[in-house]
Order: sequence, then C-alpha cells, then structure tokens
Amino acid sequence: MSAYKLSTVPMSAPVVVAVVGGGASGCLATAQLARSASVTGRRFTILLVEPDEVGTGLAYLTRDPRHRLNVPAAKMSAFDDDPQHFLRWLRRHVAVDFPPGGFAPRQFYADYLRHTLEETLRAASGVRCEQVRARATDIRRHGRRLRLTLDDGTSHPVDGVVLALGHGASTTSWVPSALARSPRFIADPWRSQAEAYVPTGSDVLLVGAGLTMTDMAQRWSRAGVRLHVTSRHGLLPLPHAVEPAPPLAAPRLPAGPMSLGQARRLVFAHIRAAGGDWRRAVDALRPLTAELWSRLPVADQATFLATTVRRWDQVRHRVDPAVHAWLEQRRTEGSLVTHAARVVDARETETGVEVSLSDGSRVLAAAVLNCTGAGSGVRTSHDPLVMNLLAAGLATPDALDLGFATDASGRLAAADGPHPAIWAIGPLRRGQLWESTAMPEIRGQAAALAPALVAALPGPRGVRRVHDPYGLPLTASSAAAGRYVAGLGRILRVRSGAETLVAEAVEADPRFALGQAVLALLGAEWGADVDVEAALAQARRYAGRADERERRFIDVVTARIHEPGGAGSAAALLSYIHAYPEDALAVSIAVPTIAFSGATELPAEAWALVEGLAPVYRDNWWYRGLLAFTRQEQGRHEEAAELSALALAVEPTAGHAVHAKTHVHYETGDHAAGLAWLDTWISTCGSDSSHRAHFSWHAAMHEIALGEDSAVRARFTAQLAPPAVAGVRALVDSASLLWRGFTAGTWTSVDLGPVLDTVPGGLLVDPPTPFVALHAAIALAAVGDCQRLAALRRSAAARTSTVFTDTVAPLADALIHLTLGDPDRATEALVALPGVERLGGSAAQREIVEDTTIYCAVQAGRPDIAQALLRSRLDRRPSPRDAHLRAALCTGHPASRE
Repeated sequence: MSAYKLSTVPMSAPVVVAVVGGGASGCLATAQLARSASVTGRRFTILLVEPDEVGTGLAYLTRDPRHRLNVPAAKMSAFDDDPQHFLRWLRRHVAVDFPPGGFAPRQFYADYLRHTLEETLRAASGVRCEQVRARATDIRRHGRRLRLTLDDGTSHPVDGVVLALGHGASTTSWVPSALARSPRFIADPWRSQAEAYVPTGSDVLLVGAGLTMTDMAQRWSRAGVRLHVTSRHGLLPLPHAVEPAPPLAAPRLPAGPMSLGQARRLVFAHIRAAGGDWRRAVDALRPLTAELWSRLPVADQATFLATTVRRWDQVRHRVDPAVHAWLEQRRTEGSLVTHAARVVDARETETGVEVSLSDGSRVLAAAVLNCTGAGSGVRTSHDPLVMNLLAAGLATPDALDLGFATDASGRLAAADGPHPAIWAIGPLRRGQLWESTAMPEIRGQAAALAPALVAALPGPRGVRRVHDPYGLPLTASSAAAGRYVAGLGRILRVRSGAETLVAEAVEADPRFALGQAVLALLGAEWGADVDVEAALAQARRYAGRADERERRFIDVVTARIHEPGGAGSAAALLSYIHAYPEDALAVSIAVPTIAFSGATELPAEAWALVEGLAPVYRDNWWYRGLLAFTRQEQGRHEEAAELSALALAVEPTAGHAVHAKTHVHYETGDHAAGLAWLDTWISTCGSDSSHRAHFSWHAAMHEIALGEDSAVRARFTAQLAPPAVAGVRALVDSASLLWRGFTAGTWTSVDLGPVLDTVPGGLLVDPPTPFVALHAAIALAAVGDCQRLAALRRSAAARTSTVFTDTVAPLADALIHLTLGDPDRATEALVALPGVERLGGSAAQREIVEDTTIYCAVQAGRPDIAQALLRSRLDRRPSPRDAHLRAALCTGHPASRE
C-alpha cells in the first residue's frame, strides 16, 4: 500500500514551541512553559535546542569545584514560589547539612537545573520535551507560524520561540593586532580548547577584573606563576558579608521620570539609611532596579554605562567571602598584581608576548586571557541567529543596543508588522531591564513569559488545513489541495499524469498560486502541454494570498523559467531548500536526475545536497531512492542496491529507486539480470512512468551490451520511435540510442531525420543546458548537419557558463571535423575534450562521448586509442559486445563504415 497520502493536520495537533538555548535561562523557561501548558488541556511539544549538555550554558559548564556560585544557596531557587527548592536539593544530593548561606560549586547547579527540568516535565501532563542537539541559525515567518532553521540543515515549523541565548561571545575589540595573532592569547577562556604552556617562573595576564577573572585566577594560579590583572579601574570583586544583616525594606521611588543625578542621590540616601551597610542597601534596591532603570532617559542610561557601570557591578555582583580572601592573600604575597590600565600594545618574543599597558608597565606573559566578559551590542553580533532576526525585521535592537527591544513579558518588537511569537529571556533583555542576568531576574522572567506565550498561541480550531505529505501547508481549497498532492506524488514517483492532476487543482481553485507555479514548471521542464507564461502570471497574481514559503517557491520557479541554467536561479533554489528542506519537490528540481536538470553542474555538490538531507527525510521511500541514485553515481553500488530495494519494498513505482537499480545493473555489467528485471517493471509498475522512454533506453543499452541486435531494433520501433516519443526525450533517448547502436555495430546505417523532426529547432542550436547540448551536437553530427552544428558551436561559445564554452563548444568543433570527413582530427579533439563529467546526466549517458571517440578512432585507423578506451571500460564492467570489439581490434580492426 502506498505511503504517500493526503495529509491533513488539525489545529488540535500538538502546539510546538522551541526554546533556543539550554542553559539556566532555557531550563527555567522550559520548566515554566511545561507548567503553563499542562493546565490548558492541549498537547504541547517543546523543542529544547541545545547542542551541549542541558543546564550548563556559559555560567555552569565548569566542573572545577573551586568555581563557586556568587550567591548563597538559599537565594538560588529555580522558582519564586519555592525559595528553598535549591537548598533542599543540595541537602538531598550533595550534603545533608549544607548551610543556607553557603556558596555551592557551580557544577552542582547545572545538575540541579537538569534534575528540576526532568521533574517538572514528568509532572506536566500533555507536554513532551525533546532536546535538539544543534544550533539555531534563523527564524522566519511561516504563514501563521514560524520556521526555525538549524545548523545541521534541518528546520522545524513552530508556533512560538523563546530565545534563551545567554551571554554572547567575549568582546575582543580592545585586542591589539599583534596580540590577536599570538598563540598565547586566549580570546574565550571558557570555550577555548587550547591551553597555553606556562612554565614555572612565568607571568599570566588576565585582562578584566570581574567574575570571569576570579574563575580564571583560580584555574591558572599555581606555585611559581604570577598573575597580573588589569582593568580600567583596577578593582577586584567585592565579597558578600560573612554574616549578612537582616533584609532592609526597599526605598520608595518618586513618581515620574528620574534623572541619573536623582537616581544616584536616592541610592546614596538609602545607603545612609542602612547605616552605611552598602551591601544591605544594594540588596534592598534589587526589586526596584528594573523600574528605576526604566525611569531614566536613554541619554542618562548611556551616561551610566560610560561612567558608573563598573562601580555598580562591583557592589552588585559579589563573590564568596572565601574566594575574595584567597584573591587578597595572593595579592598580599605578590603572586597576584593588579593594574588600573588598558592594554595598548603587544609584541611577540621567544619567551612570551610582551604586553604594554597604559600605566607604562610591561608584562611578559606566557598566556593572556580575555576576561572582559560577554560583548555588548546585538548590531555587531556575529551570531547568525541574531543577525538573521535583525535582517528579517523580526527583532529590533533596544535603544542602547544591549539586546532586543521587548514588551513587558519579553515578546520581541518587530521592525514592522505584528509582533512575532518570539520571546527573549536573560541577557537579551538587559537594555530594557538592566538587571537581567542573575537567577532572581531570570526565574521571574521565565514565570512571566510562559503564561504570556501560551496565551498568545492560536487556540484550537476545527478547521483543517491540508498539508503535503512532508508537512508543508497548502493555501488552497481542500479539493484543489487534494488534486495537487496526488499530482505531487506522481512527480516524485516520476509517473505520468502529474500535469493533469495539477491542472485540475488550479481549475478547482484558480487562486492556488503554488499550483499555478508548479504547472508552469511542468510545462517548462517536463514539456507538458501548458501555457507556461500564463500559468506563471496567475501564480504571481495570487501570490499575495499564499504564505511565505509558497511565495518563495513561486520566485524560484520564475527565476528558473526566465533564467534557465543561470547562476541566480540556481542560487535562489538552493537558498529556498536551505530554508525549507522538507520540500521534496524543490529537492527533486535541484538534483540532476531523470526528472529535472538540477541546480549544479558538479556531481559532488548534488551529492552533498542529498546527503545533507538525511536528518530531514530519514527512511522515507522517496529520499531513499534519491540517495540510491547518488550512491550509484559515487560507485557505491552495493549501498545503492540496498537503498533501492528498501524504497521499492514500500513504493514499487518509485522512479528514482528504479533508476538507481537500473544503473547498478548496467555499471556492474549484470546485463542479463538487469534486462529481465527492467522489462518486467516497464510492463507492470512502470507502464505509466512519465520517463518510460528512458527506461526503455536503459533496457536497449543492456541489449546492445549483450549483442542482442534484433531485440534492440524491435524495442526502438515499439517503444522509442516517433510519435510515441518526441521533443527533448526523443533527442536524449531515441536519437542517442540510434547513434550508439550505429557506433556499436548494432545497425550499419542510421536515420535520425524522423526523430529530429519532433525536436524543436531552437533546442538543437540554442539548448538550455549542457546535457541537452551534448545530445544536440551528437544528433546533428549523426545527420551530417554541419550548418546547425556550427550554429550550436557559436551559441555555446557565447554563453557565460564555462561548461558551454570549455566543453560543449570544443565538442561541436570535434564533431564538425567528423561531418567534414576528418575522423583523425575529430579523434584528437575528442581525446583532449575537457570537463565531460560536467555535462550533466549519468555516467551511462555521458558514455556517448566515449562511444563516439571509439568510432572516430576506428574510422581514422587508430585502433590503439579505441583499444585503450575499451580496455578501461571493460575494467569498470563486463560487456560482451565491448569485449568482442576489442578482440576484433587486436586481431585486425574492423573495416571502416562509410
């Protein structure tokens, strides 16, 4: 039974939300989404997009037990409504008497986040979470949904997205060029796999004096190594109080906007009210920080960043008192030196990199670590996802370019149009909230965005939208979509009747823009009886009614029809496939096969495209057939045969699988079995194949190889002679068979006239592709049409494609020599012909050049060349006819044929 059916997806199907990033922000967002989704009664799927271990992120990936949380355990709960959650976990999994004011190793917090997420998901009915081990690279509108693209080549239609990207890459704008080139410079000490060699007696320079520096100082400090810490202010992190005072009430904020001067006065007044206990005062301000920040004019916020931010970070982000004591001890004993200076220059030496600082000092360092923290600014981000969101207008930078502009729940503000169903959490919201990186803020954001996101998702509806068999929605009436899906099935099976079904689809719904475009494509590339320009005009007329995916496909078809073989149309098609890899029709168009001419002249590029789609299609019968064809082209015949068998077991009419199996029989010299199998298939499952003539050509090639001359002649008359075959298929299959039969001695004369009468004249002198040009040149030479052969040569030489200029034009020159009665010069030119493998088509089809070269060599009385070519071919595969011809040449070459 066919696996290819009309697929309708009800809106009651699972809602899909992607959480991009699996660090602390991503874990808490996922947990809160699961909580909010489970009470709706709907089915939810959460895709947690994270290539590494969930829970680590930049903050918690360390496994060094010296690296501690910089907040006491009692304040690190994942949930506002359960403040002791983390402390209980520690006492259950780490130490039964862990103190509330203790600072736990950060490695335990990653474990806690994973465990908490697992427990939350187990308790959330109707919610399924799947980790996707890849990186997100793009998000685009996809009708009413979004499409998330990943760096593994896959993409996922989703209903909502949470961006939990964490901190961006460390900034290196301060790095002198000589230092950037030095192998001793470590730009990202957390993600770098390299470790500089630091012998005893060396110095290490840490640039930046915040929390990253603290961790790196602990990692790199050892006996005989001196650490240098440099920053603009030379201030080390401050400690938490060993015995914290009771909490202090937050101050009242005055109504209305505030200036930076007013904010400073409020803070200092609050510190005085706390009796000078600045820690207690700063902690009390924390619940008001976001509101206080929002009251400041943008200019004052910018001034704060330029003048005060380092001092605020020092009093706000404090460290474990024990860690602070360790730093001070190192400073006292001289193994840690601080500098209030910038890096101004660097010079590589034999013993280290000499770094010059703005205070006049020089440090000869065995290693220089960038501890300046995450870079700021989304406009200058090199993250492809951030860049693509901005380019598409789905996100806009906040006023200070610290992150994305969002509403109160974290939903992104689009550059134009409705806000997309995309939320941000964590550092991406710094510009609007300022405090947006620590656990209390992140857990609060997660708790706020989850219900907002769930509420914004489309509610369940009874209307069903028809999808194609690979999950892509169709903007058409149900009747039209049904006929289209049936037609698509025939295209992918390489069966006839596809154009009739697609025509019926657009007749049922004339505003079905995608259907109109596919109809135009079939007219242009399959020779279907279609008014191509009229169908294309209808597609463009109603494109506004289609979704984004369908509109992009219409653009691809337009370019392909108006720029056949052009680099621009090929690039547009490949770009479309990158965005919508599950569009099997687009993939079929891009890969040169029996059905379409492809988007590349290089076989390796087509192979890479097909192989890269394995995560999308997996064991799908159509994909297995296409992959089988790729494998046989690569000479991996056993794999090709296995893949073909698997595809045909599911879908016996799968044209690509049949084609691959046919080539395996031919290329391995298994002619008798291949002929028997193919004849059976042609008369049964393949009786309505749209390329039945090509399969008949394959059968005839087996018969030629076996020396069954009368069978070849009978097959041509019954299956390949006009009017049964016409147009480009007559040129590629019928004309080529007549010529190859002639060169092999199957018949002693050849009359291609009736065949060429069915081929449009323009196709012969100005062919659209190099593959068609190859067969046009051979056919014109076979009929001795030197005039049109010269016209073809001029057309090829005038093209911008190097395949036309460097291969087709010289091929035409060689064949002109043959038609003028000079087989010797023709042989020389054909032997020297470059780039035959770039002409397209299969190796079996391109072999016509080799057959012609052998024929010319025999006619020129140069049996050595013919023998060498035959010997090489027989080394690849057995062929009784080739073996017989070679033997005849060895004993005295056959007589020339006039």
